[in-house]
Amino acid sequence: MASKHLTPPARRLAKVAITLAAAGVFCLIRPDVAGLIRDKTRTVFGQYIGSRFVIAEYLRGHSVPKLQLGAGSLNRDGWLNTDIDLRRGQAYLDVTRPFPIPDGAMHFVFSEHLIEHIPYEDGLNMLQQCHRVLAPGGRVRIATPNLLTFVRLFQEPGTEEATRYMRQKLTWHRWPLTPDPACLILNRQLREWGHEFLYTPKMLRAGLESAGFAEIKEYPVGKSDTPALTGLEARSDSNIEAVNAYETMVFEGVRR
Repeated sequence: MASKHLTPPARRLAKVAITLAAAGVFCLIRPDVAGLIRDKTRTVFGQYIGSRFVIAEYLRGHSVPKLQLGAGSLNRDGWLNTDIDLRRGQAYLDVTRPFPIPDGAMHFVFSEHLIEHIPYEDGLNMLQQCHRVLAPGGRVRIATPNLLTFVRLFQEPGTEEATRYMRQKLTWHRWPLTPDPACLILNRQLREWGHEFLYTPKMLRAGLESAGFAEIKEYPVGKSDTPALTGLEARSDSNIEAVNAYETMVFEGVRR
């Protein structure tokens, strides 16, 4: 009855207090559910609120903005590092959906071993979004496995280069030695790590062209005519450098 004598603001405050108290009691009773709620809240905040602050702050502080898609555990200095699985210092970005970045805001876009993890149609969307967020004259750089590399293992069996690659590839992944290692490698490359679609150079070039890119050119891993895009591939500095150089193709395109 005493609540009838409260002012409207006081009644609203009392309802909030009662709701919070009830939620607190529930969390004490069901800590498992409380953990799920906490994790979900953090995820939603990181994706839809916190990431927008990260992006806005980055754009304000960099005269030559550079976007890395699928950064994983490697945050590059001077880049806007993004991923769908957020780590510290990153912004949430799902490459299968419109990028939360203004038109023409970026000078460079880079992704390494990402586009093969999404279906072909989503890959086209990713390239279109890369084109949209780049300023005129901006460049995109895409590194991804080359399907023709694995086909050549069957077309050129027994060559020194292919034999060395297959031996290193099996050792790196700790895959078993089989009577036909090329068959094992091709099947695993198509199916492991969430791979959805592997490109040939012709297919990736066509995707870049359909997105609107010009001056499309293929480069060796780690090489570029543009200093900002040179030496970016992380695997080129690791103990699998030779394997990566053999099986990876790199394409750049320019936004006109």
